Amino acid sequence: MEKLSGKLRNQAVSVINEVIDAPCLEGIPNCKKIESLNSVYRIRIGDRRAFFVLHINVEGDLVQFEYLVSRGEAYGKKNMERLRNRDI
Repeated sequence: MEKLSGKLRNQAVSVINEVIDAPCLEGIPNCKKIESLNSVYRIRIGDRRAFFVLHINVEGDLVQFEYLVSRGEAYGKKNMERLRNRDI
């Protein structure tokens, strides 16, 4: 977050608040599951994509954004390989 500025930072803060307030994954705007992976999702933030791996355990739900990359890089081979390695 510290590397973001202006409009993109404000959009990211807004998305974080939407994630916090969402009752379930379906309640998060612009959130989609990556079809080729088991538990990786992406959220659109302007022209960027935030990726996260959803881990659910008995103590609660934990969502950690793994990467925030530009749309052009989001679905590239290098990024998809990183996400595939983090997928459970």
